[in-house]
Amino acid sequence: MKNKSCIIYGGAGFIGSHIAEDLLEKGYSVSVFDKKNTSKKNIEHLSGRLKFIEGDFNNVKDIAGSLNNINYVIHLVSSTLPADSNLNPFYDIETNLKSSLHLFEECMKHKAEKLIFISSGGTVYGNPQWLPITEDHPTNPITSYGIIKLTIEKYLGLYKDLYGLNYKIIRFSNPFGERQNPRLGQGLIANLLYRIKIHKKIEVWGDGSIVRDYFYIRDGVKAIGKTISDNSNNHIYNISSARGYSINQILDKFKKVLGLDFDVSYKPGRKFDVKKNILDNSLASRHLKWKPETNFNTALKNTWSYISDHE
Repeated sequence: MKNKSCIIYGGAGFIGSHIAEDLLEKGYSVSVFDKKNTSKKNIEHLSGRLKFIEGDFNNVKDIAGSLNNINYVIHLVSSTLPADSNLNPFYDIETNLKSSLHLFEECMKHKAEKLIFISSGGTVYGNPQWLPITEDHPTNPITSYGIIKLTIEKYLGLYKDLYGLNYKIIRFSNPFGERQNPRLGQGLIANLLYRIKIHKKIEVWGDGSIVRDYFYIRDGVKAIGKTISDNSNNHIYNISSARGYSINQILDKFKKVLGLDFDVSYKPGRKFDVKKNILDNSLASRHLKWKPETNFNTALKNTWSYISDHE
């Protein structure tokens, strides 16, 4: 197994850096593909242990050149966020969908053994018809971000049927933890903690009743290695804590668990915000032998400690 190689597209980011760390610990040879001039802060502690490839995910030649002697491909590149994707769906299609199809083509040419796509359990299902949400729940995304993620999933199925492309899809709920960029519009917990650190008022869209399923990133990435060796007929797995917290409950945790003091301003709700999203992770538990291991309060303390020291 030690000769097996993985490449992580978007590997210098929050999620990718944790995936790289975990796969290195499991004995894989790891390459990280990310855009030119991207910050390497998240992977600098892995320097000398992995190969870094600078490239443009929208350039087919760059993708083709990065796949030599690669066994497993992990795709988590996204140029948009759920909150802004509806503003320019054409950009979403050009930079995310078309580039993904080029990647699939090159994976076939280079005879990659398996492709693992990190999708979005928080957006592909849309407004839930039942909770917790299982993998066979209807998919009715209400953002361009979710529509593109789901379309990429569908094309993976097509490429398997037409060409035999072996793939797995990981639908993450809401990861949080060390190295998450708190300045982005994605990642509620990190964003709110950072605002508290710099003494800015917390702004909440809606009345704070929106519920999400949050999992600790160090737990979640362990599922990637498990999907590499998974030979079941399951192609889609939810990775989640399977427990929901409202924004107001999160704020209460900040006060009681972290001892923080802050001001909150409530703003009108947004149309694209699903009211409640909790993913069922029992399929991953049964077939991948994966489950979240870290207590939420412990993960919250680790995240606050990192933001306090590094951001």
